[in-house]
Amino acid sequence: MSLSPWNAIHLLRWAGSFFNPVKAHASQLSKAQFVYGRLATRAVFFCAGIATAPWACFMPYVKTRLELNEMHYAALLLCYGLGAVIGMPLTGRLAARFGVRRMITLSMLLTVSAMCLMAYDDLTLPLAYCGVLLWGSNIGILDVSNNIHGACIEEMAGRHLMSSFHGFYTVGCLVAALYCAFMLHGGLHTFYTALSLWIAAVALLIYAYPRLINTHGQGANAQATDSAPPTALPTCKAKWYPSYLTLTVVLCGMISLIMYLGEGMIYDWSAVYLITTASVDITIAAVGYLAFELAVAIMRFKGDGIVTRLGPLKLLLAGSIIGALSFAAIALTTNAYVMIALFFVAGLALANVVPVILSHTAQISGSNQGRALSFVGTCGYGGLLLGPAILGSIATLCGLSGMFIFTASLILLLGLMAIKILKPR
Repeated sequence: MSLSPWNAIHLLRWAGSFFNPVKAHASQLSKAQFVYGRLATRAVFFCAGIATAPWACFMPYVKTRLELNEMHYAALLLCYGLGAVIGMPLTGRLAARFGVRRMITLSMLLTVSAMCLMAYDDLTLPLAYCGVLLWGSNIGILDVSNNIHGACIEEMAGRHLMSSFHGFYTVGCLVAALYCAFMLHGGLHTFYTALSLWIAAVALLIYAYPRLINTHGQGANAQATDSAPPTALPTCKAKWYPSYLTLTVVLCGMISLIMYLGEGMIYDWSAVYLITTASVDITIAAVGYLAFELAVAIMRFKGDGIVTRLGPLKLLLAGSIIGALSFAAIALTTNAYVMIALFFVAGLALANVVPVILSHTAQISGSNQGRALSFVGTCGYGGLLLGPAILGSIATLCGLSGMFIFTASLILLLGLMAIKILKPR
């Protein structure tokens, strides 16, 4: 059966309409476009989790294959964080120029491709540095782009949705980590494990692509927001900081930094603390981190309703108090079961802090929504970079228990900053 030119034209138009992203303004979108946009947002957040979690599974293989000493391995780890910190501040400007749909698509493809490169057998050291930098920078771009798109969907809905979006990210991390562990333990090569994740991520991206709203990081209420007087840093004639960098945005960035520093502490030190303090066997020492992440995943899916009922201020105050008490109690106990339970409670308490802060940043930033979210995200990854040095020094001087007490005090400080930025005026 031959295809006539007329039918071919109709077929090309149909294909083009499928891959044409939604470009309408948030306030002009139909209910169906909103529903599809929300599904696409969930898909790309889940994809981001798939692209992030294999890092912890593949990097030990990289260290072994390249026979890296501790200095080179630490330099590779540092390049990942530096890549994210480089990519994140650029995302707001790039999204404003090219649209967030292009940024999500390109950064996702580059991230999973870098993951496959790092899982390859014949990897060389220069390629490893390039791959890690590519992986980290595009994870940073993808993270901010997803948050910009999530903020757009929130604005359309008129209610808090960011917690559940981040819940899909957490589930993506857990699924990818468990999948990698199962496949690698079963003898599947790292490259083919990474390739299967690449296929899964690209399949989800193909589904999400035509349903993404091509926002440019400017809220629908930008004009109204920009006309309102912001809480700005002290003014001076020669303005040395960007206009979007208000005091509220800076405090949101500090809260993000504290949260990422605390999560990094649990990721890096929870297993060590359980081994040294509670005499837990090394083979199951990661159970503290898993308990924390499981609680985060559960609470983020419940978070949207809780934020709606309690409000962001009450949620952050309660979370900071309970989280700080949990960390302090971990420092004071030597019972493994109590510690694991406290890690779970801390996860429940702190799960929604970052989603609430990102949502609030988007609401107050007007036409600079993308750049403000880039700043807050960069501060968060800055916490991951600074965390090992700061917490390692405290652990050396005061012991591991002192490190948990220090983090508990930062979590309390987080609550005070939340009062400053969220208290009704």
